[in-house]
Amino acid sequence: MDRTKPTLSVVVISWNQFAHIRRLVTELLDQDYETDRYEIIVVDDGSTDGTREWLRSVSNERIRPIFGDRHGGRAASRNRGIKVASGNIVVMIDGDHSVERDFLAIHASRHASERCVIVGKSEFEDHPDSRALNHYLNNGGAAKLSLGSRLPGRYFLTRNCSVPTDLLLEIGLFDERFNVWGGEDLDLGMRLEETATPIYGETRCLAVHHHLRPLHELLRNLLTYGKECLPLLLARHPRLFYELNLDRTFSLLNMRSRYSVFYRGAFRLLMYSPVCFVFRFLVVALRRHHLPRIVFDYLHLRQYTRGYMSYLATAKEKKRSGGTH
Repeated sequence: MDRTKPTLSVVVISWNQFAHIRRLVTELLDQDYETDRYEIIVVDDGSTDGTREWLRSVSNERIRPIFGDRHGGRAASRNRGIKVASGNIVVMIDGDHSVERDFLAIHASRHASERCVIVGKSEFEDHPDSRALNHYLNNGGAAKLSLGSRLPGRYFLTRNCSVPTDLLLEIGLFDERFNVWGGEDLDLGMRLEETATPIYGETRCLAVHHHLRPLHELLRNLLTYGKECLPLLLARHPRLFYELNLDRTFSLLNMRSRYSVFYRGAFRLLMYSPVCFVFRFLVVALRRHHLPRIVFDYLHLRQYTRGYMSYLATAKEKKRSGGTH
């Protein structure tokens, strides 16, 4: 394989994002990279907003649309795109992003010099009413590490990344049991880390995220994530119990907490709704300003922990009543 100029398969997933997908595809067609070295695979997950009709109308041999008949989820959509990819490297980006002309060239240059996984920078566009939340999201994960650092698997994000195609096939692609918000990229990142393939952040490779979720939607998603995704993640990657700080709240039979009973009891008090209400009020009232990270760290941890505790309570009740888990 000629590693000096890798061939790229750009896998874009979209669901009812017509305006965004039209802009992104136009930008991808205008990249500063050899046109015969990349293809654009757009997986439409059952859109009803005109996206499918527009994709059918675009006449360009580099675009390979794939149409799903139902909203099957992000993991399934990405897998469909990866399975038909002909490039040496799969570049993944979500349909609600926009990119510069050097986007693909930067991804390709990193893979030309080393077999690795690249996580580009995904930055939420600025909006006055989302400034506090966006500042938090834009400066988390890989942004907290020094430039050039290897990333842990839990920092892997699929909305702007690139992975050798054969590596994705080797580890079994995305787990399609993750069919709600979140989880599928964390699971894949952990499995990529287990292969000892280095994962690097690449801040030069910027994609701007245009889908601004309001705080209440993000918190609802995190609750669902804790209830439905964390059980799958912990079953496959037990060390996430510690890396996600779940042991601040409780111990499990096979996973002991690093913290004392007193500490865990005090922390559980912070999980109660009145405390959460105060933090949410602060975020809404000061949404146009930068807030300390601890405010959003608390809300994130509180929501997915509550979701996971709900899962444990349901599982316990099923066991008590003789149901199956």
